[in-house]
Amino acid sequence: MPSSKPRVRPDLTIVELDGEAVIYDEVSGDLHHLNPTATLVLRLCDGTATGSQLAADIAEAFGVPRERVAGDVRAALRSFRTSKLLASNGS
Repeated sequence: MPSSKPRVRPDLTIVELDGEAVIYDEVSGDLHHLNPTATLVLRLCDGTATGSQLAADIAEAFGVPRERVAGDVRAALRSFRTSKLLASNGS
């Protein structure tokens, strides 16, 4: 996983309901819907941990091997970058 410390753009409007998130990007006009797994990863993107550390934290919290969640975390971060949901220093 990249060693950057991903951080969600502060100008996004994020609403969570029942473990899922809807994100509105006022700059682009795009609306995004995240499933519960992606919502959890997004919530942890505060610029304090790398993708590998996020995977380790999630694995520890759920009592599963890190390898089991690492792929999901990588995929979520890749999607966030592609959708421009992360601050430029978190790419």
